[in-house]
Formats: sequence, C-alpha cells, structure tokens
Amino acid sequence: MQKSAIIIGAGVAGLSAGCYAQMNGFRSEIHEMHTGPGGLCTSWRRKGYTFDGCLHWLVGSLPGSAMHRLWQEVGAVQGRTFHRYEYFTQAIDEKGNRLIVYTDPDRLAGQLTAIAPEDGRIIRRMIRDIKRLSRSDMPVEFSIPNLFRMLPFIFMFIKYRMPAEKLAERFKSPLLRELFVRALGWHDMSVAFPLWTLALMAAGDGGYAIGGSRPMAEAMAERYRSLGGVIHYRSRVEKILVENDRAVGIRRADGTEQRADYVISAADGHATVFDMIEGRYAGKKIRELYERLDPFPPLVYVSLGVAADYSGEPHAISFPLALPFIMGPHEISRLGIRIYNFDPTMAPKGKTVMIVMLESNYDYWEELGQNPRQYRAEKKRIGERVVAGIAELYPKISRQVEVVDVATPLTFARYTGNWRGSYEGWLLNRKSMGITLPQSLPGLSNFFMAGHWISPGGGLPSGVMTARSAVRKMCRSEKRKFVAEVP
Repeated sequence: MQKSAIIIGAGVAGLSAGCYAQMNGFRSEIHEMHTGPGGLCTSWRRKGYTFDGCLHWLVGSLPGSAMHRLWQEVGAVQGRTFHRYEYFTQAIDEKGNRLIVYTDPDRLAGQLTAIAPEDGRIIRRMIRDIKRLSRSDMPVEFSIPNLFRMLPFIFMFIKYRMPAEKLAERFKSPLLRELFVRALGWHDMSVAFPLWTLALMAAGDGGYAIGGSRPMAEAMAERYRSLGGVIHYRSRVEKILVENDRAVGIRRADGTEQRADYVISAADGHATVFDMIEGRYAGKKIRELYERLDPFPPLVYVSLGVAADYSGEPHAISFPLALPFIMGPHEISRLGIRIYNFDPTMAPKGKTVMIVMLESNYDYWEELGQNPRQYRAEKKRIGERVVAGIAELYPKISRQVEVVDVATPLTFARYTGNWRGSYEGWLLNRKSMGITLPQSLPGLSNFFMAGHWISPGGGLPSGVMTARSAVRKMCRSEKRKFVAEVP
C-alpha cells in the first residue's frame, strides 16, 4: 500500500520535499496558508512594476555544479537565463571614496591594492583563499568522499569565521578598513559568507535568474504537480496530530483534520516546534538553540517604481546619509540600494525598480501594529525618508518615483509565518557556525522538518537540501532506496 505524507508549507523547502516524496513513491499533499507557492521566494506587482522579495543570486546557477543538479531535480532552473555579475556590490564612504567588489579575484585584488598598497600581503592571502575555494564544488550530500571535498569550505569558514569588522582590524589602511566593512559587513555575520559568495561568482556560479523569484517558485510547483502532487492553498495548519508519540496528520485552522503516514514541516521552525506540537518534543538541545542562536534581523523592505532609466548606475551600492533618520530604536545612517537595471522584466521599458532593505526591530513594529493609523503613517514616513535619502545620491529621484511599497516585519510574519519576521532563519555567526539543527524531534516518530530554520545561514539552497534529506530519512524508515531524477 502506498504510504502518504503531508507537507506543511509551499515554500522552496516544502515544494522540494513534495517533489522528492513523489519521486520516491509517497502520495503527498502540501498545505500552504498563502494563496500561491514560494513562501519567501516571491515577488509582487504594483502598477506595472515587479518587486522581488528574495532572489539576489542563486547558488547552483552554474550548469554542472552539484547544486545545479538539485535545482534541476525540482524543476527550478530549466529554461532560465542567468545574469552574471561583474561586481558584487559597491560602497562609498563619507568622503566619496569608493570600493568596487569585483567578482573577478584579480580585478578585486587590483582594486583593494590601489586603495591600500600597504596591505598587499593580507590582500594577496585573502584573494588566494577566494581563488582556491572557487575551484571547489560544494558537495550537497554527506559521505566520506564528500567529507574530503568539503575540506576547502571547512577551512575557509573556520579561518574567516569572524565578522567583517574583526577581519578589517588587520588592515593597516583606515580607508580600506572602513570600505571593507561597508561593502561586506552585515550585522555580526561571519565574513566567510560574502567571501564564499565571491568565490562562487568567480567560478561563474551565483547568477541571478532573469524574471526573479516568482517564476522559479511557480516552476517548482508545476514540477510537483507533474509528479502527481497536490497543493492546498489558503490552508493554514494549526496543529500536528500525534498519537502514541507518532505524527499521524494535521488539523487546519478551519478545524478539519487530515491523516497521513508521515508529516514534514517546511513551515516556520518556532511555530512548528512550540505551537503546532506545543513544545512537547522540543527537548533540551532544541530549546537551548532557540534561546541562544540569533535569527536574521527583520527587515523593512522599501520597493520603488521609478519612471527613469538607471541602466548606467551600479546595480548594488551603499552610501552614507547626510541626514540620517530614526526608525524605532535604530538610527539609519546609511542606505544600500539594489537597482534592477539588469533585469528588463522588472519594470516597463525606460523605467527602473529600486529596493532598499533596512534592518529593523520586530517589537517596535508589533507595537505599532496595534494601532493601524500609526502603523500606516510610519510606513509612509519611512518610504518618504528612503526616497529623500536616495535623493542625496540621485537628486532627480524625488520627482521620478511613481510607486512606493513598504513591507515591514509584520508583513513578513503575516505572509510567511516566519518567527519575529526573520527573512532567512538563523544568522550565520560564531554562535551558529558549524551547527545544524536536527530534522526530527526526540521521541516523535514519522515527523521531519526542512527549511532554513534547520540550516544556519539560510538561503534558497538550504530549502532544497534539507527537503531532500528529510525525504531520504523517510525512505530509510521504509527501507527503500532514495531516488532523485531530472525531468
């Protein structure tokens, strides 16, 4: 008799889990609380503009790489055109000095050395490490042979486990210290992450899929349906049913129940462990990790539709504000802009989409959300301040903006259920380095988890990789060989 599986969430992890479940002979259904697939991997349209909420670059865009094979298995990359970046980002300081973080290691070395010839030795070492890593293809499955292939990545992440600020302290040049942090620093994330990204891009990987996130999510949903899977939208799961320490199904928000042999939660990790199962199987280790690890800070996501052509401008740039502004407990003293001048599908011809992401505070917005009038007023104010800030770099922008769309941490939480509005799970820093959260809960059988709350650092690859692993564990439980195929 064919075994059944219920999957909670139709984001990248849930869709991937569904695809692999179907490939391996399980009869699966996905329950998604939103109206379409993708979860955080999404975009939305406003007055002819498309605002993308996820995809900046994709690990596995390079044909022949191990990760590309996984994306092919779940139907995500077939027929997609990928844009390769000449540079990762640009950063400007208060005096107008600029660092261009080229994806070609030799050009990057020239840029860094021109800024700080006195730091030539450490620059050469860093570039050497980037080049070495660019020649390695990251394995996607654990095995003894793959453990040896992982060594370059392990060494890189150990050597550069500190945040960008700590690495920058080794530079003699104050200018390079400043620009390096402005370009590659984010919160207290390990600097290994952006350096690894540069290695990917140096190898020709890490491209951007023209069309953005939504077509990718829709392609994955279509792949799942073609394998015989069923997706239920507007189907919020409130409880995971448990009998005799075994997951046996779900209860939806409307009170209806559905039973299955296995349950995979690709939903928010905190909601899964502490709400859907009421913390009964959390165990000491998982409770400690949820108390100790740092989620990615929530964002205020400001999207602009601009009636002007910015094709000659940097696609990613950060700069200081002459007039900083306050947003809750934070002072916003710099802006980072992403200009979608490399994707013609995002805006009508001759127009441009710009996106600014501001690190924010969930509690501040949660309190504002209790008063809809104040909440709307603050969103409007932040949008206006962002436009005014961009005008310091591009003075004509104020009269060119046609659309201002502001998403807050409450928006992220409402549409995706992510804990405290976090957009990528656990921050990759010293606390989380080398940690992988368990995909099952102690004492609970026939239940697995997938998604970025399992794998610190998050990102789209964590979705498909943890989903693949979850279904492999299901196959092991059934004593059957795991299979994965490219359509």
